[in-house]
Amino acid sequence: MDYHIQVITKDDKLRILKFLRRFFFRDEPLNHSIQLIPESEDSTCLELEEYCSTSSMENNLSVMAVSTSSTIVGIALNGKMEPASEEEPEYITTCKNPKFQKILRLLHHVDRNVTRDGQFRGLNVLEVRIISVDTNWRGKGIGKALMEKTTEIGRENGFHIMRVDCSSFFSGKLCAGLGFELIYKLPYAEYLDEDGKPIFSPALPHTAVVTYIKKL
Repeated sequence: MDYHIQVITKDDKLRILKFLRRFFFRDEPLNHSIQLIPESEDSTCLELEEYCSTSSMENNLSVMAVSTSSTIVGIALNGKMEPASEEEPEYITTCKNPKFQKILRLLHHVDRNVTRDGQFRGLNVLEVRIISVDTNWRGKGIGKALMEKTTEIGRENGFHIMRVDCSSFFSGKLCAGLGFELIYKLPYAEYLDEDGKPIFSPALPHTAVVTYIKKL
């Protein structure tokens, strides 16, 4: 195998952000749909970078695939899921980027619906927040390897459930192929603004955000 999987530490932060800027920030269906990242080569979204940095890079729960030449070729940013709040969290209301705020509101909407009626109450849930593979390394099983290592870490750390909210058709397909259970689906065409128009209209085949879980 020409890569290996290892745990991400805080010392990897800059390398991880560089990878995300190149392979995830522009291509992720929601980001692409609302043109979150400007076209210029070095542009980024600082709010998105902060979201990735603070939530998933210093907890020893996230993993990366590294090639024999020490290049990062895939990542899975994971974290412990906190209880959903009915009220909009402060990190959403204070977000200064209106485009990224739309994405945060969608994720919060999904979270409230998934955890409605006390779903997961009293359970430790490991959430896969971002999974991304270098475009040149896709089709080599890296996504599967990252998810399998995350499952192993989840069990070792006493988590009961592994959860993935998939905004991409391909991440959803990955979860389905690994035997995850589909528990929620929100078609993008049904998530509307005040004028009744879809807030997100990603290109096909991305038609819905779906939530998958796996018992650990």
